[in-house]
Amino acid sequence: MPKLVLFGVSNMLSDVYDCAYALGKKVGRIVLNAPEQKRERTKDLETRLRELNERPLITPLEEFSPGEDEEYFVVPTTPKKAVLIEYLMSKYHMQFSQLIHPTAYVSPYAKIGQGVFIGAGCKIGPGCVVKDHVFVNRGVLVGHDTVIHEYVRLNPGSNVAGHIQILAGAMIGLGANIIEELVIGRGAVVAAGAVVIRDVQEKTLVAGVPAIFKKKYED
Repeated sequence: MPKLVLFGVSNMLSDVYDCAYALGKKVGRIVLNAPEQKRERTKDLETRLRELNERPLITPLEEFSPGEDEEYFVVPTTPKKAVLIEYLMSKYHMQFSQLIHPTAYVSPYAKIGQGVFIGAGCKIGPGCVVKDHVFVNRGVLVGHDTVIHEYVRLNPGSNVAGHIQILAGAMIGLGANIIEELVIGRGAVVAAGAVVIRDVQEKTLVAGVPAIFKKKYED
């Protein structure tokens, strides 16, 4: 089986490791594209690796070169993810693996792009399109015929009804609910626990029940 190479480090690393383990994949290398950003209330890389009893090779991006029998996945979910992926595709013509947890249900009538993560307990309905490098965290429900565009992040327990368009770079918060036939704009943020009953404009934060406008993001 090809060894899995992970690019970047974030709080999603444990989820990615969990999915890889469930799929029987071995993480061979972690490639660091930037210095690790340590935060007071989160675990650093060394702590995570000790707890996982794993010691893959740690390689700076400038020293990376592709090897044989490898597959690739980019871990971070921030906007910088797109920059890293564009660099890897430009320099190495790299393709990226899907990581779909074996406890997730993905309809055979759904289409899933490259570099997509779908965590434990998720359900992706028929007719759905999940485009490249989307991160669907644990327990997310996506209804039929919904289209999720590139670099969207769906946080744990969120529920997305049918016939929805979630445009590139949007983020749906923990436990949020979105009713059917809506459009969530490019780069929009739906706060945790929000109930969205109308379209959300691009680069806009909405929150509450029902969700209302909170602020606009600048470029």
